[in-house]
Amino acid sequence: MSAPSGPAILAAYKGDAGADVLAFASAWSRSSGRPLTVVTVYPGAAPIGMGRVDSEWVAYNREQAQLLLAEARTALGQTDATFQSIAADSASHGLNDALESAVAGSIMVLGSRKTRGTRRTAPGSTADRLLQGAPGPVAIVPWAYDEYAATTIRRVAVAFIDTPDGAAALQTGSRLAREVGAELQLLSVLPDTLVRPSLGEPTSFASEQRAQFQSAVDAAARENAATAVLLDGPVVDTLADLKPDDFDLLVCGSRGYGPARRVLLGGVSSRLLKHSRVPVMVVPRN
Repeated sequence: MSAPSGPAILAAYKGDAGADVLAFASAWSRSSGRPLTVVTVYPGAAPIGMGRVDSEWVAYNREQAQLLLAEARTALGQTDATFQSIAADSASHGLNDALESAVAGSIMVLGSRKTRGTRRTAPGSTADRLLQGAPGPVAIVPWAYDEYAATTIRRVAVAFIDTPDGAAALQTGSRLAREVGAELQLLSVLPDTLVRPSLGEPTSFASEQRAQFQSAVDAAARENAATAVLLDGPVVDTLADLKPDDFDLLVCGSRGYGPARRVLLGGVSSRLLKHSRVPVMVVPRN
């Protein structure tokens, strides 16, 4: 089968979370028409002496990767996909290379590690490393997502704040919503930790802050054919408690500094990825 010609959905398949990854990735592929590529990474050649490698060890790892891909083929059934095994010195390195070499705009999808049996996102060590410099959007799906996964993507939310990283999240979220014909909603959270004045009227000051947040999210929604919602409370907890019945995907931005067009997790995105009930996509900053 020929390689995908357009931006792809790259599904990182391995371990118990593999079914969760395939459930989300295949749903997005069906909804968008994007080609689906299932990727697994295996340890490459390891030197054991002067210029020599353990060829049996390399062959064994390659064989195990092919078994994983065969398992993924069976799980996908009639879903059209390509399958790729990558030799690398680490899983995060191999996945980064796969995303780097894919057509611009491709998305990497990873699963969560099991934490106390909860159906929330919880990146493992591979995702943690990949999310510190990934060259494209990375989505993390909750543990046991395959048990309640949406068959098509209908509702996309963007965690919006009027900053450069918020604008990057909105740009990507808006494009993805159009791609799948989904409803787009902008969620802006008025933090409960905003600075209060030491002098003057606190109530009046709080009203001004609320008006500023509301004005910004309303303006962004008008420009992107979306609806706007202003929420109150701790930012991470408020977004993490969104339910699968509410949205199929939550898009958030990266930290507002660091290499352009690379993911670099900030405090909110890092903590959100450890607690969300819905799949979360982190996008590179512009």
